[in-house]
Amino acid sequence: MGAMVCCYSPRRQIFISGGNKGDICIFDVRQRKLQHMFTGHDSAIRSICLSPDEESYFTGSAEGDIKSWTFGGNGDQHSFSFSEGHKSTKFFSNLPGGSLKGVMKVQVDSANRLISCGADGEVKVRSLTNI
Repeated sequence: MGAMVCCYSPRRQIFISGGNKGDICIFDVRQRKLQHMFTGHDSAIRSICLSPDEESYFTGSAEGDIKSWTFGGNGDQHSFSFSEGHKSTKFFSNLPGGSLKGVMKVQVDSANRLISCGADGEVKVRSLTNI
């Protein structure tokens, strides 16, 4: 366990963190305690972002996959996986630390599009209106 990335939901008053072993932790800020923890990915989570309405959030991992999660009463529900994430590559192999893998950043814009960039050097834009 250990947080690699995090985001805060002001409306829900929760803090979401992603760990280096794929764990996702949901902390209740008001009660100052861990509300829920589960394994969301098989590798390190590199990025987390909230949807603009704060009804769901997205995670991107070192293995290259991107997942959508909805908040639930008894824990979060995995609602969608994007089959075309970001491949592992040696695109950035000249950087200190060797090659990077997978998703580097996910973000949802105000037009309800998921934007991601990866170690493969690509930026992908996906519409979330049909999900």
